[in-house]
Amino acid sequence: MDRSEQLLRADLRGAAFRIGAYRGQWEFVRLLFPYLWVRIPKPLFKPGPDFFLLRIDCSGYPGPLTAQLWDAVKDQALPVEQRPYGATGVLTAFSAWSACLYHPIDRLARDHWPGQFDDQAWRPGADIVSFLEVVHALIRDPAYVQSSAPSASAELPSEPLEEDASDVA
Repeated sequence: MDRSEQLLRADLRGAAFRIGAYRGQWEFVRLLFPYLWVRIPKPLFKPGPDFFLLRIDCSGYPGPLTAQLWDAVKDQALPVEQRPYGATGVLTAFSAWSACLYHPIDRLARDHWPGQFDDQAWRPGADIVSFLEVVHALIRDPAYVQSSAPSASAELPSEPLEEDASDVA
């Protein structure tokens, strides 16, 4: 197991990740390094699936990450027309701009804003929890109106984080 995977696994077993899961901000699904799948709930009382599946490329962790909303059934990025929409269309962070989140915290999108939004970019010391807190906030944006994603799109079967099922995140 390489150093990036060791560090990620340690953070997934850590208190901050577990507290976020306990609070219902996210749910660990699977880790097949370098990919991590996490479910994030949609806003309460809004139309759409109960959860969105996020596939995160953790290559180079604890360096910057990149992610997409994922369709577990088709094993590909969630189609744009099924992503979270606001009154004026798909929420900006989940647009079809590229194979990533359109947000400065995302490693692939970051170069789109040179010298801008540094307060929102990945910083030294950031971790998986930092990333998930941003994505959770983006999905729960007050502008969220609906999503037409089927519930099955987030139904990737869960796996334990470790071989010992008592140590599941």
